[in-house]
Amino acid sequence: MSLDRVVQAIGPSYTLSDRKSAVQRAVNLFLTQIEGPTEDRPLILRSAPGVVEYLNCGSTIRNIYNADGRLFVCAGAKLYEVYSGALIERGVIGGSSGYVGMRHGTNQLVVVNGPSGFVLNLDTNAFAPISSAGWRGSNEVDHLDGYFVFVAPDTEQFYISAIDDASTLDALDFSSADTQPDNIVVQRVFKRELYLFGTRSTEVWINSGGADFPLSRYNATPIQVGIVGARAQCIAADTLVFVGQTDRGHGYVYQMQGYQPVRISTQAVEEDLNAEGVTLSECRLWTYHVEGNEFVGIEAPGLETSWVWDASTRQWHERARWVNGAWSSMDFEGVVFFNGEHYAAKDAKLFTLDQSANTIEGSPMVRERTWPHLISPSMEPTVFRGLELLCTTGYGGNVTLEISNDGGYIFGPPLIRSLGVTGRFAQRVRWLGLGATNDRVFRVRCSEAVPFSIYAATLDAA
Repeated sequence: MSLDRVVQAIGPSYTLSDRKSAVQRAVNLFLTQIEGPTEDRPLILRSAPGVVEYLNCGSTIRNIYNADGRLFVCAGAKLYEVYSGALIERGVIGGSSGYVGMRHGTNQLVVVNGPSGFVLNLDTNAFAPISSAGWRGSNEVDHLDGYFVFVAPDTEQFYISAIDDASTLDALDFSSADTQPDNIVVQRVFKRELYLFGTRSTEVWINSGGADFPLSRYNATPIQVGIVGARAQCIAADTLVFVGQTDRGHGYVYQMQGYQPVRISTQAVEEDLNAEGVTLSECRLWTYHVEGNEFVGIEAPGLETSWVWDASTRQWHERARWVNGAWSSMDFEGVVFFNGEHYAAKDAKLFTLDQSANTIEGSPMVRERTWPHLISPSMEPTVFRGLELLCTTGYGGNVTLEISNDGGYIFGPPLIRSLGVTGRFAQRVRWLGLGATNDRVFRVRCSEAVPFSIYAATLDAA
């Protein structure tokens, strides 16, 4: 058989419930394009960043936000500013759980939790509730041309503040997204356009400068796709990315191209998002970019792992923690870039995403690559005489190889090989005498807190 055709050590995650159709995975490993024109390997699998504890906020984090160089955290019932590794209380927002929306303007940070809204003056740090008679509640807030934009919960109506002042609300400054009979789930401003995501449709509004109400519907852009939940969207790769739904189904991931939602999810991702036990309405997206890769992560209750899309390669991989012998999703509340670092929130803690770390919350980061099926074109048994893996070596630790002969359903015991003692960068990682079968799946796993990336593999088979 042609080994060049079947050896796929480098690749994305694409596993279907029918494992004999597709079984490959990349967990805590992402595809990176090698841009040097004369390099032999155009793609490698690079280790995901470690997750290192930075600060314990003492209560469940409900959101994190970078307000033009100031980092804010809503934890429990309070709004804090993170300053020099410590928390400074800025106000009381009430409640103890549930998402809190935040957005800033010229000199105000606005915080909303559904029934209540609050304003922090960024010049004086004065904090006060929104008490205007025009306040109607809002689960999220955004900012467009000086106006703060709110949505009355469980309605098709949205309303705006006075320019640069979220505390001043005119009860008549509202309108409705009513081209379709569905409520507004969430609002998002992108490139000076207001996207009003409904359950089955999306409208785009612009600032037309009207005397009675400054915003008007951009009628040339009816979008017949809605959103599954208020947090199922983010701005990434200079566009909007969201998990959508229509009257025909849900669970597709879209990227807006112009005013056209374009599917970027794969069948494997969609199968997971629509699986039994997954609460898609509560899914949330986070995003960050570093060193040429821009990532969009999807979290949802019931998902085994966090699905991550890389806008640079347009491929999907998974990220997860290894807990008691099983994968568990990253469960990030959000990710922000602040002061040169990426910060992720989970439970009551802030973490940094550190590419030089090889741990997740203090435990070794497990990295796994499961290859696609290796099948002989003739369907006759193939003898696998040996496999050599080109990967990171010379930092200590081990790597294991597990073998499945039934299409990826059951794997045999791990076969351990050394990654080389410290400084032995030329260590060869090889397994010999691997038996024969007509459908072989290899799974490589590094379960130790050492650097580990995969560059290539060779297979000796006949």
